[in-house]
Amino acid sequence: MLAEALMALASLAGSTVVAAATTDAWEAARHNVARLLGRGDPRQEQLTERRLEETRWQLTRAQDADLEQTRAFQAERWAGRLADLLEEDPGVEGDLRSLVEEIRAALPTGASAGDHAVAAGRDVNISASDGAIAAGVIHGNVAPPGPPGPGAVQA
Repeated sequence: MLAEALMALASLAGSTVVAAATTDAWEAARHNVARLLGRGDPRQEQLTERRLEETRWQLTRAQDADLEQTRAFQAERWAGRLADLLEEDPGVEGDLRSLVEEIRAALPTGASAGDHAVAAGRDVNISASDGAIAAGVIHGNVAPPGPPGPGAVQA
């Protein structure tokens, strides 16, 4: 059984693979993860690349409602594969740590905003109905609609 620190590394690595799957960092991440897991065996590298592409496919096609569940499932799968690698060859720990750092450095940073701004790392839905006002940021005066004009019929 793996030490707790190595299990944590495998878990972080699995999450990192999944985080990279739908970003510009993917090609390098895919290649380097396949090379690490392939351990010099071209067939094993190809198999790993196919599995990585399946992961990307699953993530890009997941609907909003299923996306988090798909991410968690895929991260757990990759964590398991990487934990097996660490168990079979504890000497790859340093290589895996370096790879995780490399991929994480290439990932987009989180959203941030300055004063009077909105930032989101995921979807934002703003809506209003029945004469209400909805906005992310409003600069200036805002007034709700006034009373109906003369002769207007109220519902």
